[in-house]
Formats: sequence, C-alpha cells, structure tokens
Amino acid sequence: MGDDSEWMKLPIDQKCEHKVWKARLNGYEEALKLFQRIEDEKSPEWGKYLGLLKKFVTDSNAVAQLKGLEAALAYVENAHLAGKTSGEVVSGVVSKVFNQPKARAKELGSDICLMYIEIERAEVVQDELIKGLDNKNPKIVVTCIETLRKALSEFGSKIITLKPVVKVLPKQFESREKAVRDEAKLLSVEIYKWIRDALRPPLQGINSVQLKELEEEWVKLPTTAPKQSRFLRSQQALKAKFEQQQAAGGDEADGDDDDEPAPQVDPYELLEPVEILSKLPKDFYDKIEAKKWQERKEALEALETLAKNPKLENGDYGDLVRALKKVIGKDANVMLVTLAAKCLAGLAAGLRKKFGTYAGHVVPTILEKFKEKKPQVVQALQEAIDAVFLTTTLQNISEDVLGVMDNKNPSIKQQASLFLARSFRHCTQATLPKSMLKAFCPAFLKQVNDSAPEVRDAAYEALGTAMKVVGEKAVNPFLADLDKLKLDKIKESADKVELLGKKGGGGAEKKAPAAKVAPPAKVAPPAENPARSSGPPKKASAAKIEVCEEKSAAVLPASCMQLLDSANWKERLASMEEFQKAVEQMDKNEMPCQALVRMLAKKPGWKETNFQVMQMKLHIVGLIAQKGSFSKTSAFVVLDGLVDKIGDVKCGGKAKEGLTATAEACSLPWTAEQVVSMVFAQKNPKNQAETLNWLSNAMKEFGFTGINVKGFINNVKTALGATNPAVRTAAITLLGVMYLYMGAPLRMFFEDEKPALLKQIDDEFEKMQGQSPPAAFRGTKKGGAEEDGEEADEQEEDGGGAPDIMDLLPRSDVSDKITQDMVDKMADKNWKIRKEGLDEVAAVISEAKFIQPSIGELPMALKGRLNDSNKILCQQTLTILQQIAVAMGPALKQHVKSLGMPIITVLGDSKTNVRAAAMTTLQAWVEQTGMKDWLEGEDLSEELKRENPFLRQEVLGWLAEKLPTMRTVPSDLMLCVPYLFICLEDRNGDVRKKAQDALPTFMMHLGYEKMLKATGKLKVYYFTECSGSWQHSR
Repeated sequence: MGDDSEWMKLPIDQKCEHKVWKARLNGYEEALKLFQRIEDEKSPEWGKYLGLLKKFVTDSNAVAQLKGLEAALAYVENAHLAGKTSGEVVSGVVSKVFNQPKARAKELGSDICLMYIEIERAEVVQDELIKGLDNKNPKIVVTCIETLRKALSEFGSKIITLKPVVKVLPKQFESREKAVRDEAKLLSVEIYKWIRDALRPPLQGINSVQLKELEEEWVKLPTTAPKQSRFLRSQQALKAKFEQQQAAGGDEADGDDDDEPAPQVDPYELLEPVEILSKLPKDFYDKIEAKKWQERKEALEALETLAKNPKLENGDYGDLVRALKKVIGKDANVMLVTLAAKCLAGLAAGLRKKFGTYAGHVVPTILEKFKEKKPQVVQALQEAIDAVFLTTTLQNISEDVLGVMDNKNPSIKQQASLFLARSFRHCTQATLPKSMLKAFCPAFLKQVNDSAPEVRDAAYEALGTAMKVVGEKAVNPFLADLDKLKLDKIKESADKVELLGKKGGGGAEKKAPAAKVAPPAKVAPPAENPARSSGPPKKASAAKIEVCEEKSAAVLPASCMQLLDSANWKERLASMEEFQKAVEQMDKNEMPCQALVRMLAKKPGWKETNFQVMQMKLHIVGLIAQKGSFSKTSAFVVLDGLVDKIGDVKCGGKAKEGLTATAEACSLPWTAEQVVSMVFAQKNPKNQAETLNWLSNAMKEFGFTGINVKGFINNVKTALGATNPAVRTAAITLLGVMYLYMGAPLRMFFEDEKPALLKQIDDEFEKMQGQSPPAAFRGTKKGGAEEDGEEADEQEEDGGGAPDIMDLLPRSDVSDKITQDMVDKMADKNWKIRKEGLDEVAAVISEAKFIQPSIGELPMALKGRLNDSNKILCQQTLTILQQIAVAMGPALKQHVKSLGMPIITVLGDSKTNVRAAAMTTLQAWVEQTGMKDWLEGEDLSEELKRENPFLRQEVLGWLAEKLPTMRTVPSDLMLCVPYLFICLEDRNGDVRKKAQDALPTFMMHLGYEKMLKATGKLKVYYFTECSGSWQHSR
C-alpha cells in the first residue's frame, strides 16, 4: 500500500510513464477523463502528452494498453497537435496492437488509424498500414487489410489513394494463411465498388480460382457508385450535407450536381511498369536488318509480345524507335510494316507521355507510309499514329502533318485529314487554339476542292470535328469562300461527331488484356562463368572417352597408351616421354587436341602424385595448345589441373607456361576470366597469389584489349581482403599493371577500402605513374575449332578495344531517394523550401557519386526550377545539373530532350552570371553526351526562333565552337538555317557577329547547295541584306 500511496500523488503525465503497470493504468484512466474534459483543442495541456502517446498504445501490460488505447483515441480526436504523432503512433498500433488476441484492442487500434485519417493524416496512416502487410505475423496482416478496407469504405477513393494498395494486393492472395486471403478478397470487393473495371488488369496474375470467386462477388455489387460516409475535418460542409440527406431519406439527393463525382481511376496508373529493353533478344538489331524477311519477322514478333505490356518502364528507346521507323519507312514487306506499326503503337501506349520525345521522329514516316492501300496496313498505321498523338501535342506535330497535306498521293492526303479529325476529338478550345486553326484550315479548304472524293470527305470530317470542338463562330471566318453545299456537308459532319474527352493529348488509354500477357520466352543469358556453368561435365561419358581413346591410339604409340595409367610411376614417366615425342612430331592438322588432353586427364590425371610425371603432363598441355587447333572445349579439360598446380613449388612454372599457351590459343580475356573464377572458388592462398602474379605478367605480354575489368574487380577485392599477405601483395601488383592501361579512374573502384590498404594501392599506382604500358607480343593466335567439328560455334570473337572506364564505374540507383516530398518541396511557393528541396537533391547526387540514368521525377522538377523567379535557385539548379552530368556519364543522353534543352532556354536570361552558369552546365552536358542528340529534332531551331538576343548570341557562339569538331551532323540542323540567316541581320551587333562566325561552320556540314536552297524561304529583305555575308562564307 505504501508503494501505491507514492505514485498516487504523481501528476497524470508522470503516472503514464511509471514502471508499475497499475500506476500507468490509473494514469491512462485519468488522462482519458482529462482529454474528454478539455474543450480548447489548442490548450497547452495537450503538449504535455505529445511525446507519450506512442507509449499509450504500446504498453506491455494488456490491461493498461487497452485503457491507453482509449486515451490515445480521445487525444487524437480532440488535440490540435495530434497530427504530429501520426507516424509513430500508427506504427506502434500496427506492431503492438494488431497482434493482440483481444478483439477490443484491435478495434480501438483500427479506430485510432481512422481518426488520424479524419484529421488529415491519411497518407501517413496508409503508408504504415501497407508496411504492416510485410509483417511475418498473419494477425497483423489481416488487421491491416481490414483497416484499409474500413478506411476506403468510409472515406472513399478520394481520400484513400488506391494505387499503392492495389500494388500490394496480388501478393496477399498468395499468402499461406486463409484469413489473409479472405480479407484480401473483401478488400478487392470494396476497391471494385469505387473503381470498377480498373481493378481487373492488376489482378489478372492471381490464381484463376480466386479470380473466378472475385468475379462472382463483383457481379453481385450494385451498379450505383458508393459515396463517402465519413469526412475529414476540412470537409465539414460535405458532412453536414450528407447528414441532411440521410435525415431526408438518403437517395433523393443522388441526382444533385453539387456532389463531386468520384474521381475516374485510370487503370494505367494502377499498373506496375514493365522493363522490356533488357528482354529484347540479343540479336534483335541484327535480325531486324537481316536480308531474310523471316528473320526480320522473328525480331518484330518478339518485340510485339513485349510491347503488349500495358505499362512500360521508361528508358532509352531511341535505337528501338529508329529501327521500327526504318521498317515502316523502307521495308517492302507489308506484313512487316504492319507488325512494326503495331509495335510502335504498343510502345506509345505503354510509355504515354514518356514517348513524346520520339513522336516527332516517327509521325512523318507513318504519314508517308499511308500510300499503302492494303486495309490491314492502313489500320495498323492509324492505330500507331493515334497512339503517338496521345503522347505529344498537336502543336508539336503540326508541321509534320501540314507537310503531307498537299502530297500528290490522295491516300496520304486522306489519311492525314482523317488523323487530324480523330486527333481533334481529344482537344478542347484551349488545346485547339485559333493559331492551330489558322494553320490547318487553308490545307483543308484546298482538299475540299480535291478531285478525289475520299480526300474531300476526309477534309469535311476534319473541319466538322474542329467545328464541334471550338464552335461555328471560331471556324466560320476560315470558311468564308466556301459555297453553301460544302458548308452544309461540314455542318453535317459536325453533327455526327462524338467527342472522346475534354482533355487533349497525353491520355493514351491502352486496353489491358483480359488475361495476363505471358512473358516472352527468356533468351538464355550468356554464361558469366563458363568454368562453372557451361563447362563440360565432371566425368565425360563412356562413349566420348572411347572415341577419344580411338583417336589418340591412331597418333600415339601403343606402349604409350598402355602405360598412361600404370601403377608404376617410372612407367607413367616413360609413357609421358613417348607422348611428348609424338606431339612434337605431329602436324597441326593431324593433332586431335581434345582427344589428347582427355588422355592426359585420364586417371590419375591431375591428381598425379609424382612431380616428374606431373611436370611432363603440364609441359605437354602447353605443347598441344601451341601446336594444335586448341579450342575452349579442350581448354576446359586442362584448366582445372593447371590452376590446381600453379602454386606448387615444383610444378608451378610448367602450369604457368600451360596457362600462357592456353591464353594464346583461346585469348587472354577468356582464359583469365575462367582461371580467376576457378582459383577463387578454391581456398588455397598459394594458388590464388600465383594466379594473380601470372595474370599480372600475362597482361604485359598480351596487352589489355578485351579484358573484362568488371569481372575481375570483385575477385580483386576478395584478394585484397585475404588474410594471407602474399595474396594481398599479388592483388596490389595486379592493380598496378591495370593502372598502366586504365589510369587514375581505376582507383574509384576501391575508394571504400580501409585507409591502410588504400595507401598501399596508392603507393603502387605512384610507382607506375609516368610509365607507358609495354607493347604486346603475344595473343595473335586465334583458337581453332576441333577437327572433329565439335564446338565450332564456341570460337566467338573476344572483342577488342580498350574498355571505356566510364562504362565500368559502379553506379547507384537514386530513383528511390528522389522522394515525392523532395519533388513537392522544389515546387513550393516559399523559395526557402524550394532551396531546401534543391539542397536535398544535391546531397543525394553528391553521396551517390555515380548514378544510373533512372532519376524518377527529378527531370521535371529541375526543369521547373530553371525558370525560377529567384535567380539564386536557378543557378543552384544549374550546379545540380552539372553534378548530374558528371555522375551519370554517357547515359545522360536520354535526358537531353527533357532536361538538356531547358538549359539552352536559360541562355536567354538577362543576367550575365546566370547565362555564364548555363553555358558551363551546357558544356558539361555536351562533354558527356556529344553533340548529335542536341541537333536532332526541332528543339534547337525552336530555341533560335525565340527573338531573344542573349539566347541567340550564346547559342550561335556555342554552335560555332562545336560544329567544326563534328564529322557529321543530323539533317535536322537544316531547321536552324533560316534563323541563322535572320540573325545575320539582327538589330543586335553581338548577334550579327556570332551569326557570321557560325555561318561557315554550318556550310561546312550542309554544303553550298542546301544553304542556297534555304534562302528561298527567306523574305526578300533578309535575303538581300545577308547575301554578302553568306557569299563571303562560301
């Protein structure tokens, strides 16, 4: 009782933290009463319990915990500060409440989660509940799913974001626990109420029985859309209206227009993107250009299967799009053109806006191909160009379409107008402005007078659709010269038109397949370690041994064959001597290499105990490799023995000679990869050290061409961490030799090593500084196929060329670190918060050092900051873009259009320091990407089109510097020529000077004739004024 009297005197908040559970129970009871009694939600009393709330819900005593949950619920319901505790409290509820046996505890925990949602913390609650689905305790998983279902049922799909829920839903159907599967089924039914058929595609991969059960449940659901029954604190007006409707009888207000409809969920948003570029057949680009149409068809069919995935992962699809464009534009086989068009449609629909970069490249080709009249080709091309349109804007492709509107081929004119008619249906008055009508209407008017009826009808349909979208008043001024009959036909077409939606562009709705698309047959990956994966079996078959014995008996003395496996070492030695003499006398074309080495491997083989016999064997291996057509199959037979004996005091020298001969026959890169993999699969430090020493010497003798640096790095790191000092020393020596060929970037692979070890590596590198790698004198011999024709296909070229160190650097995927919070901060109204977001991005890039090209939503976020009203933030963004250029390396190419071109726009800034920073950033990008991608497309010409003297002089100066360094330029550079001529007569003297400097560099690539032709598009004034400079440049 004495103890009780002590804690009874304590304040409520101290009781809640007491060691005695009874004290805590009493504290929770009093806290509950207090929380219900405080009327002011901003009372300072709430602050005392801010840090205690998690303890309320995670109390170790079940009785106290129950009361703690009641108190926590009252706190969350009434306290203004409660939102700050949402993350830790919900996390505690998930881990410590949802696993309780008492139903009341789970119910209170679920109520607390729902209350947090009510006070505007839905995102935090949802995240914690989804994390709980990964818990190993099925009770927790079941209650998390149940709580998510309740939340969706009460608050609706506007408040509960369904995409992350749907993403984890299929996994719950795979659970071993029936309770989890049942609860997942109930959640799926609830989700279906809100988004209907949008739920079908993500669940196509679950068990067919479960899917059938779900379908049966979905059919039973009412067709009317559900309504939100519980409201956020900010939705009190809606709550009052809902209660009023309930009091009045509920359904009578269903038709009110004031109620906001439930947001339409796009099935595409619920799907997980599929990465397909790496799944393309290895020989895809070779096959798609093969002479045989069957091979081209195989490549396209493989791609078509992949492109059917309804949502595709973003990536560099440039090469792929170019390949398809070539097939559509130039292939004579209409079946292949149809296939390529379907593939292009699939890519556009799967990538949506991310495909927009490539839209300008393919639209002209598709339009030109409409000269084909076969219905299946026309339909495929229509589907392709319609899908491409939805990834871009009408303005971006308007010039391409206008370019074919006066084509001589009536089919092309007809299909161009029909395409525009279909495109207009996606537009609104805002996305089909007067400027677009001004461009298109003259072309349509020309077509309504065309001699071909199909062309006229298509023009009527296009004009009618435009009239339906923007109204007669907007279109009529362009139709003043038409007679009444033609006007009536246009109006008749307008009456028939049904508009598809209110938003133009960007919404390609790709129908998800009814069943999950079966993944394409996987192409067998290259064997990374042939010594383990694609080597011969441990024991050759009896039939193979017999064949080898027959072939060997034909070229070796009979006594030699008989004594090979003698129990007497002297007889085995005599046999080896005869073996050696026979090999020395054999002609290369008569030597059955594989048969001979299999005889050497015959028992006792590489387990030979007499060193003299073993030395002879190893010497003979070298002779066979030097004199015969020694294949990789033969090498596999001997490599184990050579590696096993390389560390032997008496036999090591002969083993190294054998390895060198094998490397000459089969190439050093291949041999080294096998040998290093084999030796590090052993635990013999002597063998490991001597193998690394042999490799160091071999690199000097053979050179570095073709060496798989990536393959060695992990093994070298293993060696550096070895306990045996000889292995570490050999590894450091090998790094010194590699340094001769790779230079300072090699050190980047080892920056995370211990300082002492890194100092040893630096010391070794310092010794090599100033030295040139020795000239290679080995490695000219190519391994030949066996004379029996076996494994002839294994003699692939090992490839050459020094490795590009930038391609070898280990790169981090930072896409997960670029959080939505970070992106939101960069778009905030407060410049300090925007700066905070930029600082976080800079820290992520700096920490990663080298990054993969996937950077999530960062490009769009940074693009927005390049035109920030705060110039300090603009400059900070440019600095980050410089960081990204260095960190990403050559893979930066895929961001040139989305993020690189906006850098050029900044060159038009009025402030000198901002322009200087932009030019530095641009140069950093070009250093990584090269110039070609910057000159492709219309982007650069659009920048020059801007009447900004700062931008024009910077861009022209940049081009004057870069163009002379290029061997060839894309044909799109011609698009810049008209603006170059205009700049020659610009009012600004600096612009004129830069244009004069750039003019010769343009002519150097484009030629006199093309430049002369371009002057035909100039106004007479410009042509006259700039002709002097132009002729001088010639």
